[in-house]
Amino acid sequence: MKRKPVLLLLLAYGFAATLSVFYGLVEKRSLFVTFVSFHLLVCLLVPILHGWWEQELSLQWRKAWVPLDKEGIAYGLAIGVMLMTGIIAGAWLLLEGEVHAVHIRLVLETWGLTRQLLLPFSLYLVVVNSLLEELLWRGFVLERLLASLNRIQAVVVSSFFYSLYHLIIAVVLFGLFWGGVITLLVFGAGLLWGWMKRWYPAAYATWLSHLLADLGIIAVLVIWIY
Repeated sequence: MKRKPVLLLLLAYGFAATLSVFYGLVEKRSLFVTFVSFHLLVCLLVPILHGWWEQELSLQWRKAWVPLDKEGIAYGLAIGVMLMTGIIAGAWLLLEGEVHAVHIRLVLETWGLTRQLLLPFSLYLVVVNSLLEELLWRGFVLERLLASLNRIQAVVVSSFFYSLYHLIIAVVLFGLFWGGVITLLVFGAGLLWGWMKRWYPAAYATWLSHLLADLGIIAVLVIWIY
């Protein structure tokens, strides 16, 4: 496969992720539609079809989980705890200042997240969302970008697309300024996980780190929003 067409295809996948989130949250105002369009169609269907096209689907899946790196797991947990702590502390500062918890809850309820659905949503976000995003951005997308770009370029591009759809979510929930700041922090997290992927190629390190960061988001929802 030629590098330029594949690179253009990967960029199209990146924009497709943002369009799927925009469609689900802005057009349909539904977390369920968003999860279907983003997780099912972009995070799962696109890599599976692309891997089948490359005839390397089973090989890429094995590479995502082998070897079981204990050092990477420990490193991922340590970074994850720091990210979780930072998210909780940052949210506390925002909610004590210009951002209002009532507004965030009203938006989330408009998207379908009621108090009754908070537990299944939390489990899904922490376990499934973190896994699918890592397999997509630090697995599927980053590994294929490395075939056309140097590592710094590949990590920056994958982190840009990873943070782009978070801009939609952050601006709606926190306003333009703080939404922009939060998106930059998400971009920074993408750079960090992209760097980690070099030293710990299996998915465990970045997934566990991402999982704990998402757990920090859930803690904020439980403590201050709901």
